[in-house]
This record gives sequence, structure tokens and C-alpha cells, in this order.
Amino acid sequence: MCQRSCLAIPPERLVIVDEEGVERTSVVGPYSEGADLALRCDVYGGKPRPVVTWYRNDQLASNVSTVLKTSDGGHLVRNEIIIRNLGRQDLHSQLKCHASNNNRTHPLEATVHVDMNFMPLDVRILGASQPLSAGRRYDLLCQSSGSRPPASITWKLDGQRLERTKETTSNDGNTTTSTLSLIVKKEDAGKYLSCQAKNTIFQKEGLEDGWKLEIQYVPISRLQLGSSLNPDTIREGTDVYFDCLIQAQPSVYKVEWRHNGRLLNHNVGQGVIISNQSLVLQGVSRASAGNYTCVGYNTEGDGESNYFYLNVMYAPTCKANQTRVHGVAKQEKANISCEVEANPPDVQFRWTFNNSAESLDVAAAHIARAGTSSVVSYTPMTELDYGTLLCWASNRIGHQRVPCVFHIIAAGRPDQVYNCTVANTSMTSFSVHCAPGFNGGMEQSFLMEVRESQSQVLRYNFSSAVPRFSVTGLEAGSHYQACVYSFNHKGRSEPVVVQASTLRLPEKQLTAEKERPRPGFRFTPMMSVLIGVVSALLIVAVVVGIVLRLQCSHNEDRRKRHKAAAHEQRGRGTGSGGSGAGGDKGGSSPINKLDPGGTESGDSDEKNPDIIPQPSTVEPEEHGDYVRKRQHISTIETTSPSRSLLQQSLQGPPGGPAGYTGYCTLRNGMPLQDLNNIGSKPKMKPGGEGSSFQPAGCTLPRQHWPTYAGGIAGVRHHPQIATGPPSGGIPVAICAATSYPAPAAVASLHHHSHPHLHHPPPETVAPIAPGAAVAAAAVKAQKPPLIIAGPPLGEEEHATAETPLMVTKRESTV
Repeated sequence: MCQRSCLAIPPERLVIVDEEGVERTSVVGPYSEGADLALRCDVYGGKPRPVVTWYRNDQLASNVSTVLKTSDGGHLVRNEIIIRNLGRQDLHSQLKCHASNNNRTHPLEATVHVDMNFMPLDVRILGASQPLSAGRRYDLLCQSSGSRPPASITWKLDGQRLERTKETTSNDGNTTTSTLSLIVKKEDAGKYLSCQAKNTIFQKEGLEDGWKLEIQYVPISRLQLGSSLNPDTIREGTDVYFDCLIQAQPSVYKVEWRHNGRLLNHNVGQGVIISNQSLVLQGVSRASAGNYTCVGYNTEGDGESNYFYLNVMYAPTCKANQTRVHGVAKQEKANISCEVEANPPDVQFRWTFNNSAESLDVAAAHIARAGTSSVVSYTPMTELDYGTLLCWASNRIGHQRVPCVFHIIAAGRPDQVYNCTVANTSMTSFSVHCAPGFNGGMEQSFLMEVRESQSQVLRYNFSSAVPRFSVTGLEAGSHYQACVYSFNHKGRSEPVVVQASTLRLPEKQLTAEKERPRPGFRFTPMMSVLIGVVSALLIVAVVVGIVLRLQCSHNEDRRKRHKAAAHEQRGRGTGSGGSGAGGDKGGSSPINKLDPGGTESGDSDEKNPDIIPQPSTVEPEEHGDYVRKRQHISTIETTSPSRSLLQQSLQGPPGGPAGYTGYCTLRNGMPLQDLNNIGSKPKMKPGGEGSSFQPAGCTLPRQHWPTYAGGIAGVRHHPQIATGPPSGGIPVAICAATSYPAPAAVASLHHHSHPHLHHPPPETVAPIAPGAAVAAAAVKAQKPPLIIAGPPLGEEEHATAETPLMVTKRESTV
């Protein structure tokens, strides 16, 4: 008996039942936030009776149990747990029922989890309260969190539900995002946009977020004429103003005005005044007519207003570019058209005819009108019918102030073309462009004939309404003549001939190497500047070199001549001593004597070997050398009455270049040029105050000759003899090939050249005679003629001690 009573029987089963009597095995609920939870745990069987307890998240929650009898006579043990005011922290909490009646067997356990439903915690529109631009598409986001199950989000605009939404839920199910695709309009400005999140399990209202829309849009402009103006009565000279009414968000920062699409600027001088959103046009004209608009600018863009056409009415005026001259033959009918510009275009015409004798109105039967143009039929019968037709028009605005003038002339041929140029020349073509002349009063056309220059064969013949021609198919490298005519019904004008040539064919270049492409050479502006600088430097260097070379050569020649003249002077000084008496007997000049300064006069001539001064004393041993040198020199040595005259001629005027008066060569007929390099001498007093001396050609000085501005007294003005002294200076006679001395002078010349001849006394010297006798004497003597300037024909001048005529020596081996 004891063994049976001590045997333990574990519980048979354990059941968890909710408030509704539904058995739960894993999850209980869902419960709403703030609700109460009631669960009972029933344990069947077991001996002794089991102990039943509840654990809440592994914490003991209830251990009070009761024993109840079952319907079959058995018993059960029940433990009921109640949890009031469930919160969010109770979600997924664990409730476990534990039943055990011994420590030898495993106890019975059952666990359930609490499931709950929650209202949304928040809802918000991302990026709310920002201005939106009208006409643009926006994707607006609304987020809600804390709802279990996920909340349902609804978009509304001023209470009207919006479709086109898309919802997404986060992985934990706690956050719901709704995307709204919305295109706002200007009319949506000020409307309320809302986003509502709601848990449908609950009967309560959900959470909502929203804002009043701020819509920005392009300005809406409207142009209207001033309220006091009637658009149908605007005339030239009146003032007009416009108002621009603009709606814009944000406000406009600039307003522009346009006339026929072109910007109008504020210009008081031209009568355009812009003030804020108003436009004033002062003294409108017909050019002011057209479409006007205003444009408002803000950050959204520019909005142009409607077009307003300003209709400016004006009296008729003559239309430009009409044919003003009409050529009409007698008894030929001509239709003269007159076109005017007028607004309104309902016009009336009046024609008058004027000539030099009278003024007549044209009969209405000859006038036809079509809109703003009128045509008059006119037939001149006599000469008096040629004159001027005047066309007048009028409308309801007024009468035409200046008439349209048409000249009726007798028709004739047109004038020539002019300003013809050849252009676009190639190997086979060229073009000719001309300007048309007067058409002769009739419509004219133009003709061009192209002929070969050599054969005059006609190659082409063109006609055109304008004087522009293009010729093709020509031969390369040929010359052509293009004759351009203008013609009308009365005939054609005279031709204008234009010479034209085609380009030659390119010549083939023969090269020793194979042709191969070469890199192109690019000529840049910098290279051209560099080449120009280098070229200039090279030119300067060459010029400097040439100048230096010429100076060196000139100095070398001068030294050689100086050395030869010095040697010759020494030969003459030693070899002519014996002939001094003869020289005196023949009337020799005192030029061999010392000058007043005590210096020999020969010193002035020793630098020029072609000039042989008067020999003085010659040493016997040097006489042969002197004679040999004289045989190779052909000169004329002229002497003057005084040494001072020679010095003055060589030295030149004060401050002026040295002269070379009195020396003339037979080699080249030109005076020597190197006397300027004569060494320093005692300066002689000039011939007179203010006298000036300029070097001249080969001259023969005369003493005591009258001086005047017109020339030298006693010198014949021969076309080939340049005479005339410098102002206030020594009279000068320039050598000319057609002047010859008198025979007596030639005889005197021969006498002094050859001492063995008979010496006539000085008083027998005859005056200078015409050049023919001198030429005969020169031919007889077989010597070149001597050029001597003397007094005029018919005048006699005798040589005296004070005024010797000339003492000249001449030796020549020619």
C-alpha cells in the first residue's frame, strides 16, 4: 500500500487560453496600445496536483493557481494572468506558463508573445514651405513612422485627394514614405497641400502635415493704350502713351518696350519717354506705326505682353523710287503712274500739266485710280505738250503738300555706261561691271560684244537688263575687247570699250629631282618685320662701306695729285729762269711774283696737276724733266692783272666756299674741282663790302669791269654762254664751246707760247673779235680753239698796264 501511494504522476497537458477562449500557442493579440491582456493557463492531470506559474520576460508574474473539476470527473489546475494598459514596450514581450509536480520529471511549459497595433507617431512633408515654380513637375515626399501595421498616407490639395502617389516601407516596418508627383499652376497659389498618415485599424483620425503653396510664375503682361486716347483717331504729330499691366511672382525687376520686335530706349530728343511701366511717344509719325509690346522680367523669366498695333494716320505723300522721267514721242500714248503713301488709303487724285507757257488741269476722263495709285493717259501732240505732270492726292486726313513730279521729254537714245571695270579674271573667263547712264526717258537694256584684240573676230554677244556681264569659254593668255552698249526703242548709245585679258596657263617647271611634297612655308607678320629690319641694317652697312671707300679713294687721289704738282712746281721753278725776260717782253702777268703776304702764288695750284701756274725760275738740271712733263699736259693758263684777284677767286667770299676762277682744261672742258683742298694761304681782302662769290664753271677774270645785276659788261649774251657775276662779286664768264677769241688775241697767244716768234708790242693787241676769225686761226694753227669771253662786238678795249687783256701760255702735244 505504501509503495502505490508514494508513486508521482506528472501533468498530462498544458493549455493557454485568451480572453475569448481561443487557445494560443505562439502569439497572443494583437492588442491596441493601452488595452488590457488576460490569459489563463490550464494544466490537466498530475498527481500530486501540479504547481502552475506565469513568467513575464523570464520574471515571475503570477503563482496563484486554483483547482477546478472537469466534466469527466477529473480536475485541472488554472493560473490566470492579467496585464493592464499595454504599452509600446510590451510589443513582442514573452509570457511563459510553467507546470511541475515533482523534481524527477521535466515540467510542462508553454510560451506566447504579445502582438500589438500602434497609431502613427508622426508625419511630415520633406522640403515643405518652399516656393514652387508654375509649370514645373515636382516630386514631394511625405514620411510617417511609429505605426503598426504601416500607416496609410493620403495627399490632399484644398481637401481634394490627389492621386499619382507611390508608397514605400522601411525594412523594419516602422517608417512609411509616400511620393507625390505634382505639376503646379499659377492658379494653385495659396492652396493648402496636406499629407495625412492613418492606421486603419484604429477608428481615430490620423496625423496630418501640410503648407500653403507659394507659386512663382513668369510675368503675365498686358499692354493697353492710354484710357483717354482713341486708337482710331491717332494722327501724325499727336502724343501717345501706353500702360503695361503686369502680374508676376516674384515682382518684376525690369520692364522693356519693343516696337516691331526692336528694343525701344529712353530718348527724350526723339520723343520716346519710358517711366516705370508707361511709355510716352511724343509727336508720332508714320514711322511710329506698328506693333508695340512690353516685356516684364523676374527670376522666373520674361513675359511679353499682347501685340498692340498703333495705327498712325497721315495725309498722302509721294512714294519713293518711281520713274520720274518719261521719254515719249509725238502722238505716242504714254501711261504715267503716280503712287502715294496714305493712311487711310482711300485717296482722291488730281493731275496738272505745266510747261513754260501755261498750267492746265488734266481732265478726269484721262485719270484712272486703283487704291493708292493713279494712272493718267497722256499723248503729246506738239512741242508745247512736253513739260511736267504734277500728281496731287488727298484723303480725310488732309491734302498732299508736295506733289509727285513727272517730266515728259522727247524720247531719245540712252547715254553711255560709265565706270566699267573688269573683275573675276581667270584663264577662260572674266566679268565686266558698269554703271548705267541716263536711259533717254525709256526703259533701257544693255549689250556687250566681245572681240579678239588682234583679229577683231566676234566671240560673244550678250544682252542684259543690267550692265553686268560674265564671259566664259575663252582662250587662256589672250587679249579681248569688250564693247558695252545701252539701248532702248530709240536706238543705242556709243560703245564703251574695255580691254580684258585672260590669265596665262601655268608653265611647267623642270626639276632635276623627283617632285615630292614639301612642307608649307607660313609667312607670318613677325617674320616680315624681322626681314625688314635685317634688310635695313644690310643697306645701311653697304652705304656706309661705299661712303668710306669713296672717301679713302678721294683722299688717295688728292695725295697723288698734290705730290705730282709739287714735283712739277719744283721743275718749273728751276727750268724757266732764262725765259723770264721774254715773258716780260711779251707782257707777262705779275702772277709769278710773290703775293702781298710774301708767299709764292704757285703754292695755290700745286695740288692740281692739270693746272700749271706761271713758271718762275727753273734750275738747269731740272729743265729737261720740266719740258717732258709739259709735253704730256694740255692746259690753258690764264693770268690776271693782280695776284689779289686770283687769290680772291680761289679763296671765295667770306664764309663761302673757295672758288676756282681762271682755270679751264682742254681735256674735258670742265673746271677743276679740287681747288677747294688748297692749303692755307694769307687771306686777301674781298673785292667789296657784302660781295659774295659762288664757284662757277671755267671763268676768265677781268679787272675793272663794271658790275651790275644783269651780267658782265662787255660780254655778249650768247645762248651757250652763261654770264652774270654773283651779287656784288667779281664778274664771271663761263666757258662755252661756241665762243672764240679775236685773231689778234690768238696771235698774242701764239706769241707767248713760242718765244722765238716776233713779239708785237702790248699796245698792238686788238680787241676781241667775233668767234669765226678765232676759229679760222685755230684751224690754221692746228690747235683747239681757245674760249675767251670779251667785250661786246663793236666796242674796243685796249690792254694797258692796269688792264691787260690776257696773257696766256699754251703748249700741247695733242
